[in-house]
Amino acid sequence: MKQPLTIIALLVVLCGSFYLLRANPRTAPAPQTWEYKVLVKKCNDEKNLNALGAEGWELATYSTWALSAGSVDTCVFKRPK
Repeated sequence: MKQPLTIIALLVVLCGSFYLLRANPRTAPAPQTWEYKVLVKKCNDEKNLNALGAEGWELATYSTWALSAGSVDTCVFKRPK
């Protein structure tokens, strides 16, 4: 007689836990959004870079473009919106 009661109790517990899981679904966090800033020819100025860092900007990419008259540095910064 104990075995059927144990099985019924387990079924009740399982059904209750499924109900709780469905009643309180977990939602994914909102994706991070970014804003960007592009600087051309001002990437090697330490004072300017420190000021951007103090404003929360982080260097995302750096590239040098070779031109006939010399080269151009390009920096792309990002920070959370």
